[in-house]
Amino acid sequence: MKKTLLVVALAFAGLSFGLAQDFVMGINFDAGGKFDKSFNQGTWEGFSSAIAAADADIEILEFEGSPETFAQGLRQMSSEGADLIVAPGFAQVDIIHDISSEFPDTNYLSIDAWPIDGINPNELRVGFAEHEGSYLVGYLAGLMSQTGVVGFVGGMDIPLIHKFNLGYEEGVKAACDTCTVISNYVGTTPAAWNDPARGKELAAAQQAQGADIIYAAAGSSGLGVVDFVTQTMCYTSDNLRTTPLSSTVKVLPKSEEYNAKCGADSQPLFFIGVDSNQNYLGDTDGRVSTLNHGLTSMLKRVDIAAQNAVNAVVDGSFEGGFKALGLAEDGVGWAFDEYNDPLIPNSVVSKMADIRNKIISGEITVTNYFDLQ
Repeated sequence: MKKTLLVVALAFAGLSFGLAQDFVMGINFDAGGKFDKSFNQGTWEGFSSAIAAADADIEILEFEGSPETFAQGLRQMSSEGADLIVAPGFAQVDIIHDISSEFPDTNYLSIDAWPIDGINPNELRVGFAEHEGSYLVGYLAGLMSQTGVVGFVGGMDIPLIHKFNLGYEEGVKAACDTCTVISNYVGTTPAAWNDPARGKELAAAQQAQGADIIYAAAGSSGLGVVDFVTQTMCYTSDNLRTTPLSSTVKVLPKSEEYNAKCGADSQPLFFIGVDSNQNYLGDTDGRVSTLNHGLTSMLKRVDIAAQNAVNAVVDGSFEGGFKALGLAEDGVGWAFDEYNDPLIPNSVVSKMADIRNKIISGEITVTNYFDLQ
């Protein structure tokens, strides 16, 4: 099996590699960067793992830029003869549509895209039912919150993130009609995806209003929410609901830091991650047996979208068009693993499976924010 990964740092000059390879594949990262532990990183992991598993010599081109330079990077990789370019992020979708006409021999994958008339035959658009996945994690938050107040920190204030927000709110209210959802956004420009300090400030403000579980859909800015939760760890309240979380956190062993920082009457704080499985980020002492502060993560399988595109180019089956990935296609979901297993009783796991099935069957309808526009 031939599996050669050559990472090339692109410069804006004519480059001649002179290397023998079966395929050239590029990835143009969205704002927030390659290792955002979320959207970009999930795309990269799916992209690179598919290349590593391919029975082919594949050269990798990468570009990390900004909305102002996305087109520049895409054209550079296209002109270098890329067979496939993966472009995560809605900000690249229209650019891809234009460039795919200029370079008909290059295939393109746009992640976080939408259907249009006249999609080019070398242009694959993939969108996700983020509202369905967000409903699931919202339902879990509403079921488990001990304060009856939960938070949502969005990145850029745009319809796509309102889609997350609305689905989350509907899930929370379905599980707890008396619960309160506090929602805030980091900003209104692409910089909102890469401002962890602001994400942390918003999480602190939400917790001050009683939020004990905070869902972050904010790219790298969401890491600020994670930092707030894992550094603050706990809160005190005289007015708590009894939920399935009440019994599990009572018996779970705590880290030494938690015990030193939090009194006997304190209760733990939790975050909900997004896109990639971020549950592990809530492990503050490297021990899965102790309390973890990641309640769950809303999985958005950008990795699968990237994997499928690589595999399709390698086996010659790539086709343009639009694909929507929701719960029924395992395109979205919630993360349940060794990190949050001790937090979530079997009865709740079964309830979550039931809610998922009802959404897929149509018994539960989750509002798509885009349909309200």
